[in-house]
Amino acid sequence: MTTDPRSYVYCPSSQLTTDEAECRALLADVGAALWITGDGVPSATLLPTAWEGNHLLAHASAHNEQFPLSDEAVPCRVVVQGSDAYISPRWYPSVQSAEHGGKARGRAEGRAVGTWNYRQVQFAGWLRVHRDAARLRDEVLGQAEHFDAQRLHDGASDAARGPWSAAEAPQGFLEAMLEGIVGLDLEIAEVVGRFKLSQNRTEVDRQGVVSGLRERGRTRDLEVADATADATPLYSTPR
Repeated sequence: MTTDPRSYVYCPSSQLTTDEAECRALLADVGAALWITGDGVPSATLLPTAWEGNHLLAHASAHNEQFPLSDEAVPCRVVVQGSDAYISPRWYPSVQSAEHGGKARGRAEGRAVGTWNYRQVQFAGWLRVHRDAARLRDEVLGQAEHFDAQRLHDGASDAARGPWSAAEAPQGFLEAMLEGIVGLDLEIAEVVGRFKLSQNRTEVDRQGVVSGLRERGRTRDLEVADATADATPLYSTPR
């Protein structure tokens, strides 16, 4: 396409991630993305998604009316959502009184509210839908085998059973399954990575956030804690 789809993503400069490798790594880790299309009230479907070159690739049920076959490319937004977690103002020593384990004095006391930390990548581009049988077979089976290999890499409890292979499925069964899907190909026009990880807080508050998340201890809390600890802050020393 010669023109970009109209697009807007609110993202403060402190949270903008321009490193393509980081954005690719988030999609590779999450594996799926929300595909959004339509005027007025849009439609959305969560789909396993691959990023190849300047394209996002996925497949959907042929019965999904969000993706009708057409020769015309249509605007589309795709959202990859990483781990996210609530951030309590109790975790900011700079605004907590001594009673609550903080160091706030005077007007600084209590000057914070809860927020949310997360990593997200949004894509805007032009979507084409296809039913190329050979292409669908290569993309779908390649993706399936990739994710199953990732299952073993991530330490699945049934690792001794080995990876799944397309060769295990009867040929007729596979062909019938492939006839029931359509391929999605998004030509990427824009990538916006928004990593909201307490970059605007002082070092003591950031340490408080990391500690609070680790004490809460859910899987997503620990993932956000690690990401927050690794993020580059706006302020390198406590103010």
